[in-house]
Amino acid sequence: MGKMLLILLAGFTASFAILARGKDLRWIDSVERMVNHYTSFTAKNTAASGAYMALNRLYLTPSWRAGYNNLALNGDLLSVTVQDNSVDTSLSAYQIKINSIAGNAGSSDVTEVVVFDREFHEFAVWAKDTVISITAKDSVGNVNPDLIFQNAPFMPKIEYAGLVNEATTQGNVETDAIFQPGDKYPDPDNDGLEDFYALDGTTPNITHVTGNLRVRTGRTVYGIFIIEGNAELERGASVEGILYLPNTSSSLGYHASSGPESLVKGGVVTWGSIDGTGGDFVVQHFPAYLRKFVNGYAPNNPPMRVLSWK
Repeated sequence: MGKMLLILLAGFTASFAILARGKDLRWIDSVERMVNHYTSFTAKNTAASGAYMALNRLYLTPSWRAGYNNLALNGDLLSVTVQDNSVDTSLSAYQIKINSIAGNAGSSDVTEVVVFDREFHEFAVWAKDTVISITAKDSVGNVNPDLIFQNAPFMPKIEYAGLVNEATTQGNVETDAIFQPGDKYPDPDNDGLEDFYALDGTTPNITHVTGNLRVRTGRTVYGIFIIEGNAELERGASVEGILYLPNTSSSLGYHASSGPESLVKGGVVTWGSIDGTGGDFVVQHFPAYLRKFVNGYAPNNPPMRVLSWK
């Protein structure tokens, strides 16, 4: 009986030892998983923090490309590279790629961000679709193809309702199927002189064209035009102001006629396409008109736009 009891006690002792060892191993495994989760979490957060730091630096200094190298942050080492298409040819013009890499003894992580570092009003033409046979010039008349941006990755936030309401207030809502304004339109004070501004001298003339717009040869019209349909300029026709086409089905083009170049002096913002084939179609960047457009009806557009974050 005594021997049997000793054997049973020895068996229980061995069993408890095995169970305790298994419990210890499970506890150690749980601790390791917790440590791995924590180091992965901190590396991920540090990499994201590095991207935010780079974005902030770019906001303050758009030409900054130095990045960061082996920066100690929250127990991690952080390195950030900042590249544009002069280094990374896979990037399009005006795109900047941020690579933020963070690591510690147990884990590492990468955050990659691509941003666009221009605003739409810095261009003579900003188009969601394609642009064909258009000449862009700067404010003093020098040809500059870089002032055309087509197939835009995003469209600016523009206060469409505000534009339409102001056009209605000014009495400039045109409902003809093809609206063909007279020379010096809209000439609000009837003095026969050109005028981008309404009677108060500070608010731009705004016209809402519910159909199509055609500016005839030899005529010059003024102000901001919201065009729901298509727009055409005959040769020798001019627009002093902004053409805004908010629909993807719209197009801006040249309408055959004899005469000198067709000109938009100000800027074009369109969700559709532009095709100047068959004519001499010029869009000249004119900052004063674009600033009025932005300050009044497109104030909520950031100087940089994040295109991707991964």
